[in-house]
Amino acid sequence: MTSIIKLQALSGAMDESSPCYILQVDEVRILLDCGWDERFDFEIIREIKRHIHLIDAVLISYPNVAHLGALPYLVGKLNLNCPIYATIPVYKMGQMFMYDLYQSHYNM
Repeated sequence: MTSIIKLQALSGAMDESSPCYILQVDEVRILLDCGWDERFDFEIIREIKRHIHLIDAVLISYPNVAHLGALPYLVGKLNLNCPIYATIPVYKMGQMFMYDLYQSHYNM
């Protein structure tokens, strides 16, 4: 039995934008990172929005805004409802980083 594997770059493949890929193994689609820039430019996540209803899981590889910055928006505003995977250090440091980024923007 063979599996069909596809990798689709939503951003981060051809330029310096935040990495975001969809890995599809047969019928399972995994969002690999969901980065955003520090200005929270909605143009960057436009492509993710088109695929949000197809995502079965999210895998975060690194704890900074370039790799997980759009995750709170995807879950809170776009109703992404799937398992989210990361190592414990990525999870803990990502929480601290996103909290610090939020505080730096809104508590000046």
